[in-house]
Amino acid sequence: MFLDFNRDNQVTDSEASQEQVEEIVSRRLARLEKKVTSAEIHIAHVKESRTNNPEYRCSIEVRPENLNPVAASAEGVGVEAVVRSACDKVLHAYDKVVGKQGAR
Repeated sequence: MFLDFNRDNQVTDSEASQEQVEEIVSRRLARLEKKVTSAEIHIAHVKESRTNNPEYRCSIEVRPENLNPVAASAEGVGVEAVVRSACDKVLHAYDKVVGKQGAR
């Protein structure tokens, strides 16, 4: 599975390094390794929270073979937590799409 990592210009390498994010995504989406051709990950800075911790949005789009792309996103404090949450959401969305395809 090819991983394409992007971040907006407000997110620094120290906040979200490419290696760190790709490692989390690879581990979380491991069961889709042979079913998905690529995954696109985008990290964006959303706003400062009330506790002065920056909030981030992570959007992930996976491209399964012979199906339309499946996407999900998550927002929150902490890049690692947001990436894990987005991975879980995209897995759920993928399972839902594949389940519907199987029912046809």
